[in-house]
Amino acid sequence: MTTGTLSYPNQHLKNYLNRFFMSVKLRQYLVKTLSAIGGINYRWKKLPAGIYAFNYHRIGKAKDSIFDRAIFSCSTAAFEQHLQEIKANFIVINTFQLTELLAQGEKLNERYALITFDDGYIDNYTAALPLLKQYQLTAVFYLVTDFINSKTIPWWDEIAYLLRQAGGKYYQFCQTNNIYFLDPKNIDQVIQKIMTDIKRSSHYKIEQVVDDLRQKFPQASAKLQQEKQALFMNWQQAKELQLSGMEIGSHTISHQILSQLTAQEQAVEIIKSKQLLEEKLDCSLNSIAYPVGRYYCYNQTSLHYAKKAGYKIGFNNEPGYHQHVDDYFNLNRYCVSHDNFNYLKFDCCFT
Repeated sequence: MTTGTLSYPNQHLKNYLNRFFMSVKLRQYLVKTLSAIGGINYRWKKLPAGIYAFNYHRIGKAKDSIFDRAIFSCSTAAFEQHLQEIKANFIVINTFQLTELLAQGEKLNERYALITFDDGYIDNYTAALPLLKQYQLTAVFYLVTDFINSKTIPWWDEIAYLLRQAGGKYYQFCQTNNIYFLDPKNIDQVIQKIMTDIKRSSHYKIEQVVDDLRQKFPQASAKLQQEKQALFMNWQQAKELQLSGMEIGSHTISHQILSQLTAQEQAVEIIKSKQLLEEKLDCSLNSIAYPVGRYYCYNQTSLHYAKKAGYKIGFNNEPGYHQHVDDYFNLNRYCVSHDNFNYLKFDCCFT
């Protein structure tokens, strides 16, 4: 196999990229068309009463990042527009208020929204917090305890960096038959395909994949050591979030894929993170968000230990709203991934 040739080593990856671009273009077409004829706004104004949770990660310009660009939810300017839309159409609450609301056992007659952030990136503090305060809105920030006050580069950012630096080469996933051409023209899409396969893996843990990439792309790995920077908030900034009226929640200790861990490992990630955050921030934690949060990234063991730890609410990252709640530890969230708020409206109205 010759490194750098502009061909795909298997039909699987080519088919995935074709489907990816088709789905992106179809979604773009539907959003544009329905927006033009007023269909999205019509449905948006008629959204039923219920619980709607909107999940953000990073705020800023994705194209400027050397790390995982898919982790960016929107720009700062777009986030302000999002807040305006959310405030105009929902009653914004936190998870303590949600717990009280659900405990009443009555039919929901209003549209309630929760604004949530995963991971604890520094831009949550520098870009999102001022706007939340400006619009007098609350949000829930799910923090990874190992990342706070550190220069840690999380596994998804490291994976994206190493793969982008190796553009034009091939990557064979650990000892499997999965081989990917790191096409420089479509590198972000290839990265996301590899990332999805890694998250779905039941044979390899995240740290094994990262070690594999470091060994196969040693020059990129060495270069990454020069890129060390404080990507996440420190403890004082996390405390300031709380003092500003924001809620703090757990996103585990190290942001591993919970379904790839043993029961004991899950217990440590879920229980100890709550204890540490409560001790450091002198607060009571009410909720947890499972890392990545897709249905294949957590399991019943995760829910069991969330209950055992004393959380009252648990969030995944599967799209959907709730008119009634059957399981307090498996609530859906809509992930925000576009500046244009019509994309989020589309998801709420049609998915």
